[in-house]
Amino acid sequence: MTLMEEEKETVIQFDETGGNALVYTASWDIARSLKRAGYAPVKKIKGAWWFEVPLGALTIQGTKQTMNLG
Repeated sequence: MTLMEEEKETVIQFDETGGNALVYTASWDIARSLKRAGYAPVKKIKGAWWFEVPLGALTIQGTKQTMNLG
């Protein structure tokens, strides 16, 4: 089963008490980028990956500002 581009979502889940974020992605490009950055998936099923990433390693960039987490 092949996903359409609109279905290849990425979800970043974290709270302010923990030091890690859980990143779920159905995008091969995002999964490949995380693997190249040295993160191994903690769970994988066909077409989906879950990674634990330290909050300090995440940056969210927008047109008005950039937010560094952690």
